[in-house]
Amino acid sequence: MSANRNLGTTAVLAEWAAAYRLEDAPDAVVERMKALVLDFLRVVAVGARLPWSRSTRVLALQLGGKAECSLVLCGSRIDAARAAFVNGAYAHACDLDDTHVGSMHHAGASILPAVLAMAERENASGRALLEAAIIGYEASLRIGLATQPALFQRGFMATPTCGAMGAALAAGKLLKFNATDMAGALGAAGAYAGGLAQFYLSGGVTKRLNGARGAESGVMAALLTQAGIWGPRDILEGEAGFFHAFSGNAKPEKITGDLGRGYRLMEVSTKIHAGAGRLQATVDAGLSLGAQHGLAAEQIVECEVGIPKVVQGRLTQLDPPDLQSAQLSIPFSLAMALALGRTRGAQAALRREDYETALVDADIRALSNRTRCVLDAEIEAGTNTEEVPSRVSITLADGRKFVVHEPHPRGSPHRRMTWDELSALFKDTVADALPAATLNRVLDLVAGLDRDTQPREIMGAFVAAPGWLELDR
Repeated sequence: MSANRNLGTTAVLAEWAAAYRLEDAPDAVVERMKALVLDFLRVVAVGARLPWSRSTRVLALQLGGKAECSLVLCGSRIDAARAAFVNGAYAHACDLDDTHVGSMHHAGASILPAVLAMAERENASGRALLEAAIIGYEASLRIGLATQPALFQRGFMATPTCGAMGAALAAGKLLKFNATDMAGALGAAGAYAGGLAQFYLSGGVTKRLNGARGAESGVMAALLTQAGIWGPRDILEGEAGFFHAFSGNAKPEKITGDLGRGYRLMEVSTKIHAGAGRLQATVDAGLSLGAQHGLAAEQIVECEVGIPKVVQGRLTQLDPPDLQSAQLSIPFSLAMALALGRTRGAQAALRREDYETALVDADIRALSNRTRCVLDAEIEAGTNTEEVPSRVSITLADGRKFVVHEPHPRGSPHRRMTWDELSALFKDTVADALPAATLNRVLDLVAGLDRDTQPREIMGAFVAAPGWLELDR
């Protein structure tokens, strides 16, 4: 689709979203979207039992709301906006959710909770869910690409800003909005878009809610528009709109250039490790070195990591004070990976529990403090919208040196997890939550979203055994 009739960026995006049909998507895109839905269910199963997720769920249920949409795994029902909020909080609870490097955005945590809530509320078909999800992913990723890296450099996070815009279009699609209302919903989402990155520097738990805020904001924007409370229909390009506020040097062609032909969601990575997307390759390299050479942390006198400039100062903290900071630290994550590679092998996955154990391990903390992050021209050149490579070199006490260059982290588009691999991860994650027959039914329902599945069937089946959510994880 091209920007015709001199339409502004908001109108082009709104017209595309209103006219889009699942039949327009190549088969590979439909299959990938189903895989991302499955990965979302895996991720929320990991996140739902974490303390901050539990607190979010309890608070939402205390606040109340019309019992129209499900909170995943627990069976409780609440209004669509709060359901999107809680399920989004689960999704982003431990930095395991899908990610897109170029837009610096977690689309799954912000788009899919909104889509699932609205699909359930409207009793939409599986095909309608996929249609809306594709629209939400594409819109939010493209808005991110158009505004990054300035958005991040100004101190904003993409997931609650760009995510809110994409979730508004996705929710509007399920409400069967025309192009005018789609633009109005984007405008209404502009009243919600926000989220500051200060936690990188001084901590805080609210980072866990970035997906929740994006999802809830999109649902609210669409519902407000349906009620006649719409926003500026030039919200992206307007003089005081999104581009000016969040970027100042936006590239709208990143949104409209190949809209309807290219699919940015095919660039989305699913994560193996429960940490920031830009440290995944470094962890893979560390696990490989630790496994190959049987290394203990105390044997390593120095580590060096080649990084691109975009992560300098944000993901390079040597001595993280808490779990969230540790999951955003390249040096700390590398130190963990080097130590765990010896015992768990090169194909291990770093879990939230591993970070918690490592935070009280003096040897890993010391190794993190012996790690230098250096700007690396080769890594800079290899960094693109799909992935951040890594080069790790270590020096041992006996003088030996080893180097690993990891160009493609596991789960990235160049090492994409197949449906079977994602299914295996899903089964492993929820095996203690669902009976085997129910687990297989959920898998079949997600696989059949483009055929005969109703989203209400997925939400009805994806309910954990009594008490499972309250178990410590």
